[in-house]
Amino acid sequence: MRLLAENFGESFESRVFYSVRGECAAQVVNAWRPDVIHVNHVRALLQLFACPWRHPAAPVVFTVHGIHLRKYDFLPKTAANRLKRRLRLALERHLYGKCARLVALTETDAEVLRRVYRTKTPISVIPNGVNGGDVREGEAVCGGRGAYAFIAIARFDFQKGQDVLLRAIAKVQSELRVRRWRTLLIGGGETLAAMRQLADGLGIGDLVTFAGEVRGAARSLDRGRVLVAPSRWEGFPLLLCEAGVRKKFVIASDCPGNRDIIEDGKSGRLFSVGDADALSDLLRQDYPDDAVARVGAALFARVSTDFSVGQMAAKTRAVYAKCMLG
Repeated sequence: MRLLAENFGESFESRVFYSVRGECAAQVVNAWRPDVIHVNHVRALLQLFACPWRHPAAPVVFTVHGIHLRKYDFLPKTAANRLKRRLRLALERHLYGKCARLVALTETDAEVLRRVYRTKTPISVIPNGVNGGDVREGEAVCGGRGAYAFIAIARFDFQKGQDVLLRAIAKVQSELRVRRWRTLLIGGGETLAAMRQLADGLGIGDLVTFAGEVRGAARSLDRGRVLVAPSRWEGFPLLLCEAGVRKKFVIASDCPGNRDIIEDGKSGRLFSVGDADALSDLLRQDYPDDAVARVGAALFARVSTDFSVGQMAAKTRAVYAKCMLG
């Protein structure tokens, strides 16, 4: 939100409220007399509408940062999980209906909001953007061999699919050892210890390095030649845009969000979600320098053309104007 506000121009004055501090209650936000209230987390939206006798004093715009119901597609189909899904869907549908406008990060998510949530709230599609200064800086960067053949950057969580990557490495471990191709995994999170154990159990401890949580992890992208993003689901993965800024070669799962950025065979490679066999086939391929440069340049062109902060700010300003006009 800060990056967005910084790119609105001097005619806009903004203030950021934090739901973790309980600042998003309607009476707190209303005291600032806003023209538009833009919310970016369900927790904050819930706080805003929690009090039945205190309503937001301005139109509410909510950005849906991914369809989190997708996680239930991968969980066991138990009665408890079905109930949790129904309850979350009901809560989100109720809250979305109170908003003046929803912002989806991709056309795929917008379609889900219409079909699954059956929302009647108007929807605008506004992808996240990367800073224009970073894009210009990225013009001087082309791929980068780094110390590792592959790099994966994400919090360690079931959603992010590090287990799929580790199983793919295990399937081609002999070839990777011959080529001395190692993988760097950056991030912390609840499944980190389990993934260390999985790597040891698969006998690939010599092929992977767990760097833990690194501040400003995206700046580490050039430590690996190829970025691997094996997520089971995503909203709009800004990491892939940051990889585009650096003209990286990307291998990613074919999930919504990833495929909205990566065009298979042109600006990266996609594999079926959760398919360790398909990923292992991509890991074993030899990518010549000219191919890495060509694909990285295509991703850079895509990101710099379609996913700039300037475009995100302009589209968001247009949404605010519609809301203020009623």
